[in-house]
Amino acid sequence: MVDIVGPVYKNVAKRIKRMPCNSNRASSIGYFIPQLGGCLRRGVYERLNWQEKELHTAETQLIFDEGNEQEQWILRALADAGIPVIEQQTYYEWKAYNITGHIDGKIIDNSIAYPLEIKSMHPQIFDTMKVYEDFRKKPWTRAYTAQMTIYQLCQPVDLGYFLLKNKSNGQLRQIEAKLDYDLGEWCISTAEQINEHVKIGTYPVRISDREICKKCPFKLICLPDIQFGPELKITEDPLFEKKLDSYIDLKSSYKEYNSLWNKITSQAEAQADENGELNLVVGKYKITRTKKNNRTYTEVSEI
Repeated sequence: MVDIVGPVYKNVAKRIKRMPCNSNRASSIGYFIPQLGGCLRRGVYERLNWQEKELHTAETQLIFDEGNEQEQWILRALADAGIPVIEQQTYYEWKAYNITGHIDGKIIDNSIAYPLEIKSMHPQIFDTMKVYEDFRKKPWTRAYTAQMTIYQLCQPVDLGYFLLKNKSNGQLRQIEAKLDYDLGEWCISTAEQINEHVKIGTYPVRISDREICKKCPFKLICLPDIQFGPELKITEDPLFEKKLDSYIDLKSSYKEYNSLWNKITSQAEAQADENGELNLVVGKYKITRTKKNNRTYTEVSEI
Protein backbone atom coordinates (compact mmCIF):
# COMPACT_ATOMS: atom_id res chain seq x y z
CA MET A 1 0.00 0.00 0.00
CA VAL A 2 1.28 3.48 -0.88
CA ASP A 3 1.72 5.73 2.16
CA ILE A 4 0.14 9.01 1.11
CA VAL A 5 -0.43 10.71 4.46
CA GLY A 6 2.87 9.85 6.18
CA PRO A 7 5.15 11.90 3.90
CA VAL A 8 2.83 14.90 4.20
CA TYR A 9 2.98 14.81 8.00
CA LYS A 10 6.74 14.36 7.88
CA ASN A 11 7.09 17.40 5.65
CA VAL A 12 4.78 19.44 7.90
CA ALA A 13 6.87 18.48 10.95
CA LYS A 14 9.95 20.05 9.34
CA ARG A 15 8.38 23.49 9.86
CA ILE A 16 8.01 23.00 13.62
CA LYS A 17 10.97 24.71 15.24
CA ARG A 18 11.94 26.56 18.39
CA MET A 19 12.82 30.18 17.76
CA PRO A 20 14.44 32.74 20.09
CA CYS A 21 11.99 35.14 21.68
CA ASN A 22 13.49 38.53 22.47
CA SER A 23 10.28 40.51 22.97
CA ASN A 24 6.75 40.28 24.34
CA ARG A 25 4.67 39.18 21.38
CA ALA A 26 1.31 40.85 21.00
CA SER A 27 -0.32 37.58 19.94
CA SER A 28 0.82 35.83 23.14
CA ILE A 29 0.74 38.45 25.89
CA GLY A 30 -2.92 37.70 26.67
CA TYR A 31 -1.85 34.28 27.98
CA PHE A 32 0.37 35.97 30.59
CA ILE A 33 -1.95 38.63 32.01
CA PRO A 34 -2.91 37.68 35.60
CA GLN A 35 -6.17 39.65 35.44
CA LEU A 36 -7.25 37.42 32.53
CA GLY A 37 -6.35 34.23 34.36
CA GLY A 38 -3.00 34.07 32.57
CA CYS A 39 0.42 33.00 33.83
CA LEU A 40 3.11 35.67 34.14
CA ARG A 41 5.70 32.94 34.73
CA ARG A 42 5.03 31.50 31.28
CA GLY A 43 5.80 34.91 29.77
CA VAL A 44 9.24 34.82 31.35
CA TYR A 45 9.83 31.23 30.21
CA GLU A 46 9.06 32.35 26.65
CA ARG A 47 11.96 34.80 26.86
CA LEU A 48 14.51 32.96 29.00
CA ASN A 49 13.80 29.30 28.21
CA TRP A 50 12.58 29.33 24.63
CA GLN A 51 14.91 26.45 23.71
CA GLU A 52 13.12 24.23 26.27
CA LYS A 53 9.64 24.93 24.94
CA GLU A 54 7.59 21.83 24.18
CA LEU A 55 7.09 21.57 20.44
CA HIS A 56 3.57 21.22 19.12
CA THR A 57 2.49 18.27 16.97
CA ALA A 58 2.18 18.02 13.21
CA GLU A 59 -1.60 17.92 13.69
CA THR A 60 -1.45 21.28 15.48
CA GLN A 61 0.79 22.69 12.77
CA LEU A 62 -1.82 21.69 10.20
CA ILE A 63 -4.38 23.69 12.17
CA PHE A 64 -2.07 26.72 12.05
CA ASP A 65 -1.56 26.21 8.32
CA GLU A 66 -5.29 25.95 7.77
CA GLY A 67 -5.78 29.20 9.70
CA ASN A 68 -3.29 30.94 7.40
CA GLU A 69 -5.11 29.59 4.34
CA GLN A 70 -8.43 30.79 5.73
CA GLU A 71 -6.96 34.25 6.30
CA GLN A 72 -5.74 34.48 2.71
CA TRP A 73 -9.16 33.37 1.47
CA ILE A 74 -10.84 36.15 3.46
CA LEU A 75 -8.40 38.77 2.19
CA ARG A 76 -9.13 37.70 -1.41
CA ALA A 77 -12.87 37.78 -0.73
CA LEU A 78 -12.61 41.29 0.69
CA ALA A 79 -10.58 42.47 -2.29
CA ASP A 80 -13.08 40.94 -4.73
CA ALA A 81 -15.88 42.73 -2.87
CA GLY A 82 -14.10 46.06 -3.25
CA ILE A 83 -13.08 46.35 0.42
CA PRO A 84 -9.40 47.31 0.59
CA VAL A 85 -7.29 45.96 3.44
CA ILE A 86 -4.13 48.02 3.83
CA GLU A 87 -0.87 47.44 5.73
CA GLN A 88 -1.25 43.67 5.74
CA GLN A 89 1.24 41.98 8.09
CA THR A 90 2.68 45.34 9.14
CA TYR A 91 5.34 44.96 11.84
CA TYR A 92 4.67 46.72 15.14
CA GLU A 93 7.24 47.51 17.79
CA TRP A 94 6.38 49.26 21.03
CA LYS A 95 9.91 49.88 22.24
CA ALA A 96 8.95 51.33 25.61
CA TYR A 97 7.59 47.93 26.69
CA ASN A 98 9.46 45.66 24.28
CA ILE A 99 6.21 44.53 22.63
CA THR A 100 6.19 43.40 18.98
CA GLY A 101 3.59 42.03 16.61
CA HIS A 102 2.25 41.72 13.07
CA ILE A 103 -1.21 43.01 12.31
CA ASP A 104 -3.43 41.19 9.77
CA GLY A 105 -4.37 44.50 8.18
CA LYS A 106 -6.35 47.71 8.52
CA ILE A 107 -9.79 48.80 7.32
CA ILE A 108 -10.35 52.45 6.36
CA ASP A 109 -13.45 54.28 7.58
CA ASN A 110 -13.78 58.06 7.19
CA SER A 111 -10.06 58.36 6.48
CA ILE A 112 -9.15 56.49 9.67
CA ALA A 113 -7.35 53.13 9.44
CA TYR A 114 -8.64 50.68 12.04
CA PRO A 115 -6.85 47.42 12.93
CA LEU A 116 -8.36 44.23 11.50
CA GLU A 117 -7.75 40.79 12.96
CA ILE A 118 -8.94 37.73 11.02
CA LYS A 119 -9.71 34.58 12.97
CA SER A 120 -11.03 31.27 11.62
CA MET A 121 -12.88 29.16 14.16
CA HIS A 122 -14.38 25.76 14.81
CA PRO A 123 -18.15 26.00 14.14
CA GLN A 124 -19.05 25.40 17.80
CA ILE A 125 -16.76 28.25 18.91
CA PHE A 126 -17.93 30.48 16.06
CA ASP A 127 -21.56 30.04 17.15
CA THR A 128 -20.74 31.38 20.62
CA MET A 129 -18.96 34.51 19.38
CA LYS A 130 -21.63 37.15 18.80
CA VAL A 131 -20.37 40.24 20.64
CA TYR A 132 -17.00 41.49 21.90
CA GLU A 133 -17.71 40.32 25.47
CA ASP A 134 -17.85 36.71 24.20
CA PHE A 135 -14.08 36.82 23.65
CA ARG A 136 -13.66 36.67 27.43
CA LYS A 137 -14.95 33.07 27.57
CA LYS A 138 -11.76 31.17 26.68
CA PRO A 139 -8.01 31.73 27.20
CA TRP A 140 -7.13 31.92 23.51
CA THR A 141 -10.00 34.28 22.68
CA ARG A 142 -9.05 36.48 25.64
CA ALA A 143 -5.57 36.60 24.10
CA TYR A 144 -7.16 37.95 20.91
CA THR A 145 -8.55 40.93 22.85
CA ALA A 146 -5.12 41.73 24.32
CA GLN A 147 -3.57 41.53 20.85
CA MET A 148 -6.18 43.89 19.43
CA THR A 149 -5.79 46.32 22.34
CA ILE A 150 -2.05 46.57 21.78
CA TYR A 151 -2.56 47.40 18.10
CA GLN A 152 -5.14 50.04 19.02
CA LEU A 153 -2.79 51.65 21.53
CA CYS A 154 0.11 51.63 19.09
CA GLN A 155 -1.73 53.74 16.48
CA PRO A 156 -3.60 55.04 18.55
CA VAL A 157 -7.29 54.48 17.70
CA ASP A 158 -10.28 53.63 19.85
CA LEU A 159 -11.82 50.98 17.59
CA GLY A 160 -10.86 47.78 15.81
CA TYR A 161 -12.53 44.92 13.96
CA PHE A 162 -12.50 41.16 14.30
CA LEU A 163 -13.55 39.26 11.21
CA LEU A 164 -14.44 35.67 12.09
CA LYS A 165 -14.86 32.76 9.71
CA ASN A 166 -16.68 29.50 10.40
CA LYS A 167 -14.29 26.77 9.25
CA SER A 168 -17.17 24.44 8.46
CA ASN A 169 -19.52 26.48 6.27
CA GLY A 170 -17.54 29.64 5.47
CA GLN A 171 -19.92 31.96 7.31
CA LEU A 172 -18.41 35.34 8.20
CA ARG A 173 -19.09 37.62 11.16
CA GLN A 174 -17.64 40.98 12.09
CA ILE A 175 -17.36 42.15 15.69
CA GLU A 176 -16.40 45.66 16.74
CA ALA A 177 -13.75 45.97 19.42
CA LYS A 178 -13.79 49.23 21.33
CA LEU A 179 -10.58 50.18 23.08
CA ASP A 180 -10.51 48.73 26.61
CA TYR A 181 -8.27 51.01 28.65
CA ASP A 182 -8.20 48.65 31.63
CA LEU A 183 -7.02 45.82 29.41
CA GLY A 184 -4.45 48.18 27.93
CA GLU A 185 -3.07 48.89 31.41
CA TRP A 186 -2.91 45.15 32.13
CA CYS A 187 -1.01 44.52 28.89
CA ILE A 188 1.53 47.21 29.72
CA SER A 189 1.92 46.11 33.35
CA THR A 190 2.40 42.48 32.28
CA ALA A 191 5.05 43.43 29.73
CA GLU A 192 6.88 45.56 32.32
CA GLN A 193 6.92 42.75 34.87
CA ILE A 194 8.18 40.21 32.33
CA ASN A 195 10.90 42.60 31.19
CA GLU A 196 12.06 43.12 34.78
CA HIS A 197 12.22 39.38 35.52
CA VAL A 198 14.11 38.75 32.28
CA LYS A 199 16.56 41.52 33.13
CA ILE A 200 17.53 40.03 36.49
CA GLY A 201 16.95 36.37 35.58
CA THR A 202 14.16 35.58 38.03
CA TYR A 203 10.73 33.97 37.69
CA PRO A 204 7.31 34.97 39.05
CA VAL A 205 5.49 32.63 41.41
CA ARG A 206 3.64 29.69 39.88
CA ILE A 207 -0.11 29.88 39.40
CA SER A 208 -2.36 27.30 41.06
CA ASP A 209 -4.75 26.64 38.16
CA ARG A 210 -3.55 23.27 36.85
CA GLU A 211 -6.09 23.35 34.01
CA ILE A 212 -4.10 26.28 32.59
CA CYS A 213 -0.84 24.45 33.31
CA LYS A 214 -1.96 21.42 31.29
CA LYS A 215 -1.84 23.45 28.09
CA CYS A 216 1.42 25.27 28.83
CA PRO A 217 4.37 24.35 26.58
CA PHE A 218 6.71 24.86 29.57
CA LYS A 219 4.92 22.58 32.03
CA LEU A 220 7.69 19.97 31.93
CA ILE A 221 10.29 22.39 33.29
CA CYS A 222 7.95 24.37 35.54
CA LEU A 223 6.21 21.37 37.14
CA PRO A 224 8.40 18.34 36.36
CA ASP A 225 6.93 16.27 39.22
CA ILE A 226 3.29 16.75 38.22
CA GLN A 227 1.64 14.10 36.06
CA PHE A 228 -1.05 15.68 33.94
CA GLY A 229 -3.98 13.58 32.75
CA PRO A 230 -5.90 14.02 29.50
CA GLU A 231 -7.00 17.56 28.74
CA LEU A 232 -10.47 18.39 30.02
CA LYS A 233 -12.70 19.41 27.14
CA ILE A 234 -16.23 20.79 27.37
CA THR A 235 -18.55 20.78 24.39
CA GLU A 236 -22.11 21.97 23.82
CA ASP A 237 -23.70 19.33 21.57
CA PRO A 238 -27.42 18.68 22.29
CA LEU A 239 -27.60 15.66 19.96
CA PHE A 240 -24.57 14.05 21.59
CA GLU A 241 -26.04 14.74 25.03
CA LYS A 242 -29.32 13.11 23.96
CA LYS A 243 -27.43 9.98 22.91
CA LEU A 244 -25.80 9.86 26.34
CA ASP A 245 -29.22 10.23 27.99
CA SER A 246 -30.46 7.24 26.01
CA TYR A 247 -27.35 5.26 26.91
CA ILE A 248 -27.85 5.85 30.64
CA ASP A 249 -31.52 4.84 30.36
CA LEU A 250 -30.64 1.67 28.48
CA LYS A 251 -27.80 0.89 30.86
CA SER A 252 -30.14 0.89 33.87
CA SER A 253 -32.68 -1.15 31.91
CA TYR A 254 -29.98 -3.63 30.93
CA LYS A 255 -29.32 -4.54 34.57
CA GLU A 256 -32.98 -5.44 35.01
CA TYR A 257 -32.99 -7.25 31.65
CA ASN A 258 -29.88 -9.25 32.54
CA SER A 259 -31.29 -10.34 35.90
CA LEU A 260 -34.56 -11.48 34.35
CA TRP A 261 -32.78 -13.26 31.50
CA ASN A 262 -30.69 -15.26 33.97
CA LYS A 263 -33.87 -16.39 35.72
CA ILE A 264 -35.48 -17.43 32.42
CA THR A 265 -32.47 -19.43 31.18
CA SER A 266 -32.05 -21.08 34.59
CA GLN A 267 -35.67 -22.25 34.61
CA ALA A 268 -35.48 -23.39 30.99
CA GLU A 269 -32.31 -25.42 31.60
CA ALA A 270 -34.29 -27.89 33.68
CA GLN A 271 -36.12 -28.99 30.53
CA ALA A 272 -33.10 -29.28 28.24
CA ASP A 273 -32.22 -32.72 26.82
CA GLU A 274 -29.13 -34.72 27.67
CA ASN A 275 -27.13 -32.82 25.06
CA GLY A 276 -28.10 -29.49 26.61
CA GLU A 277 -30.40 -28.62 23.69
CA LEU A 278 -33.82 -27.15 24.28
CA ASN A 279 -36.93 -26.76 22.14
CA LEU A 280 -39.66 -25.47 24.46
CA VAL A 281 -42.98 -23.69 23.95
CA VAL A 282 -44.36 -21.57 26.79
CA GLY A 283 -47.69 -20.04 25.84
CA LYS A 284 -47.04 -17.78 22.86
CA TYR A 285 -43.25 -17.99 23.20
CA LYS A 286 -40.73 -20.51 21.93
CA ILE A 287 -37.38 -21.04 23.64
CA THR A 288 -34.55 -22.77 21.80
CA ARG A 289 -31.17 -23.66 23.22
CA THR A 290 -28.39 -25.28 21.22
CA LYS A 291 -24.69 -25.96 21.62
CA LYS A 292 -22.23 -25.31 18.84
CA ASN A 293 -18.44 -25.17 18.96
CA ASN A 294 -18.52 -25.41 22.76
CA ARG A 295 -20.76 -22.37 22.97
CA THR A 296 -24.40 -22.25 24.11
CA TYR A 297 -27.01 -20.18 22.28
CA THR A 298 -30.42 -19.47 23.82
CA GLU A 299 -33.11 -17.56 21.95
CA VAL A 300 -36.66 -16.52 22.73
CA SER A 301 -39.10 -15.78 19.93
CA GLU A 302 -42.81 -15.10 19.71
CA ILE A 303 -44.84 -17.81 17.91
